[in-house]
Amino acid sequence: MRVVQVGGPLGAYFPRALFDTPFDYEAFTARDGLIGHGGIVVFDDTVDMARQARFAMEFCAIESCGKCTPCRIGSTRGTEVIDHILRDEARAANIALLEDLCATMKFGSLCALGGFTPFPVLSALRHFPEDFGARQTVAAAE
Repeated sequence: MRVVQVGGPLGAYFPRALFDTPFDYEAFTARDGLIGHGGIVVFDDTVDMARQARFAMEFCAIESCGKCTPCRIGSTRGTEVIDHILRDEARAANIALLEDLCATMKFGSLCALGGFTPFPVLSALRHFPEDFGARQTVAAAE
C-alpha cells in the first residue's frame, strides 16, 4: 500500500508516513487534508501520483458549473500544465505554475469543488515529487 485518499476525489493523498493520522477533522486539517464525506481509497505501489493529480484537475474541469474563473479555467489549465509535466516539458517551470494555479483555485473559487481540487494535486506534488520527475518537495499553497 502506497497511498490513502480520504474524503472522495478531492481528498488529499496521504503517504505511508501519515497513516497514523487520527480520523478527525482537526488532525486532517493540520496535515493539509480533509475528511469530506469520509470515503477512503487505498492505492497500491503501482499508482502514478502525477496521473492521479491530473485526474483531480480533469475531474474539476468536467464537473465545474462554470460560474467562476478560477475553477472553470483553472482546472482546464491545470490539466494542461500537468500534461506538460508528464511530457517533461519545462518541468520545473510547470510545477511552479501548477502550485500558483492551485493557490488561485484554493482561495479564489466560489465553491468547494474549485477550492478543494488543490488538495489532491498539492499533496501528490508534496509527498510524491518523484512521480513528477522532481527531486525536492514543494510547499503547500497557503
